[in-house]
Amino acid sequence: MKLVRFSILLVVIIYAGLGAGCSQNKQISRKAENYFKQGDYHNASLMAVESLKLKASNPKAQQTLLSAYPLALQEQIEEIDRLKSANDSQNWPRILKAYQSLQTLNEAIRSLPPVTDPNSGERIRFDYRDYSSEISDARNESADYFYRQGVHHSMLSSEASTQKKAAGFFKEAMVYITDYKDSALRYEEARQKAIRRIAILPFEDKSGSRGRYGAISDMLADQIISGILKDKASTEFVELITRDQIDRVIEEQQLSSSGLVDEASAARIGVLVGAHEILSGRILQIDYSSPKTVSVELLEKSNITVEREDGEEDEELEVECIYSKLTKRSSLQIVASYSVIDVASGRIDTQQSFTASETFEKDWGRFISGDRRALSPQQKALISTAEPIAPTDKDMINSALTELSQGIVNHFCHYLK
Repeated sequence: MKLVRFSILLVVIIYAGLGAGCSQNKQISRKAENYFKQGDYHNASLMAVESLKLKASNPKAQQTLLSAYPLALQEQIEEIDRLKSANDSQNWPRILKAYQSLQTLNEAIRSLPPVTDPNSGERIRFDYRDYSSEISDARNESADYFYRQGVHHSMLSSEASTQKKAAGFFKEAMVYITDYKDSALRYEEARQKAIRRIAILPFEDKSGSRGRYGAISDMLADQIISGILKDKASTEFVELITRDQIDRVIEEQQLSSSGLVDEASAARIGVLVGAHEILSGRILQIDYSSPKTVSVELLEKSNITVEREDGEEDEELEVECIYSKLTKRSSLQIVASYSVIDVASGRIDTQQSFTASETFEKDWGRFISGDRRALSPQQKALISTAEPIAPTDKDMINSALTELSQGIVNHFCHYLK
């Protein structure tokens, strides 16, 4: 009996698996047909291949592939011929992409199981070829195009913007061939010439907090530096001047922090540390509201059923409970601004203000009197909750500084681009 049950179960599992496979195959085959109708012969071919891998005798997938595959090949070959006839070396990346599409199609065809026409019983054969050699040549030509563009721009002008373009071309050449000629060396040479040296000064604390929250000016500056360094895309052509260099110059020049964001003073510091730009800022306002608790007394009524021990009918009773709902709240808000000063001209290139807020609010409750059975599960959970501990002002400051620094970093990195 156990053997019979096991056999039945096995058959059910097999049929369930077959059903799931058939359903998946239909979906893939339908996708192939939709791609074909949309004129996307490349994806129509790939989807038809996937369908035939699941079921080589699928007539719809066979028909889609027979129709789409020649058109997909023709489309890419015509594109290659058109691009080559233009005799423009900047077309090589597009030629490479077309060859790679051809290779993808042909690799898909090679992965097919034997496909037989269900009507004639004859083997269906698809022509394919290996484009590895053409891909290699096109990749080399693409790398060479960008390399020559890099050389041209590197010799065109010593301006940072031109050298930045040159570095970008050498970097693109290495996308196609990692060690193409001396692209790596030339990229670094151009990058160094395009570097923008930026000094980030300690922020001024104009909030009137008088150091109550610690060295928040330094904390904010450090978080901004850390955030900028994490954005590799924005800092490819940026060098941040170390805090030690800035502090040493401020000390040597006997500059007080109260004069740091003055355009003339900032430009002077920039010249002394060899910076192209100075980032400086002010903490303008800190509003902290200490934890306060608000209490509301509430009455809850409910009907309950009481079972009687004497066998009489259960009794309906109305019960009530008085409890207090307490809410503890505290909040903090910081307002800060920053600006970027061009050292050569002394002008402000960009400026922005930011606000960061932190809010704490938690509820709990306390039983006062009455019958607890009148309370809902949520109310019972509330009165059993311990009084919450509000974060300290310094904890809230730290969280707000993180939000504030991220806002400044995002704005500054956008400016760098």
